Amino acid sequence: MTSTLTSAGGAAAADPRPAAASPRPSVTRRATFGGVVKSERIKLFSLRSIKLTLGITVLFGIGLSALVAIVFSGELRDAATGGGMGFLTTDDAGLRSYLMLVATVATPFLALIFGVLGVFSISSEYSSGMILSTLAAVPKRWPVFFAKGLVLALVAGVAAIVLTAGGLAAAVLCYPDAAPQLANGMVISGALGAVAYLVLTALLAFGVAALLRSTAGGIAVIAGLVFVLPIAFELLSMTGWEWVSELARFLPSQLGQVMGAGISESTTSAAVDPAMGESTGPDPLTFWGAFAAMGAWVVVFVAPAAVLFARRDAK
Repeated sequence: MTSTLTSAGGAAAADPRPAAASPRPSVTRRATFGGVVKSERIKLFSLRSIKLTLGITVLFGIGLSALVAIVFSGELRDAATGGGMGFLTTDDAGLRSYLMLVATVATPFLALIFGVLGVFSISSEYSSGMILSTLAAVPKRWPVFFAKGLVLALVAGVAAIVLTAGGLAAAVLCYPDAAPQLANGMVISGALGAVAYLVLTALLAFGVAALLRSTAGGIAVIAGLVFVLPIAFELLSMTGWEWVSELARFLPSQLGQVMGAGISESTTSAAVDPAMGESTGPDPLTFWGAFAAMGAWVVVFVAPAAVLFARRDAK
């Protein structure tokens, strides 16, 4: 017979269950700027209003350019046969004017739509309350603000390039003899100037919306800058005050016209009103001067918006 003796001071029997593993320290991944940019891109394209705005913009812009190309290509054909009463001619200068007119004719109207795009890109988060989640995920606010601006600039740039290229394509399809002038520096700079103007308008609206944190307020301000102020200055010019005409040259809409006209081959070339076909005299504001002035408009609104975005409450 076998017996087992246990002493009071004996070692305790080993527990057959495995010892619990010690908890691992949690690893917090730091948000990178690339990740923030990707997040902002996803959020921007998740908005139905953004998709509708881009779709309407492309359809309206290319459609208007095609309509203008049909009308003025017929005028060029009449001019080639010795007829026609318009300002367009079939020489190289006339063909360049035709291409630039078709490519940039919709730019003044598209500026407002790009402004709405810039407003939606940031104001929608404040209206929905998603800005609280965004800033909770990325406590440092500077990357969020600049990521939003970068994504907006890229989207606006691609849309503007598609619109301008579509306008040039419509012009060439309607009048193939104008194709060799596509390589002209004045046409290229004019097309790029129109693209830059639309992108800068979107960024200007982005800064306004970030300051106001209101969709309606942002759209109202952009509409005022793009459409209302030029009309107001036109009325004030009837007074004969010289300072009115001087300031009017620096309105965003006027700067966009100079940028869309491209880099002139002659610094003393006169500006031509496409609607009337009449010379309006030499324009003292150059292409690069208009580009710098439009950039200054953006800085005036975006710089304080960035500071306030980083300092004030999200609500």
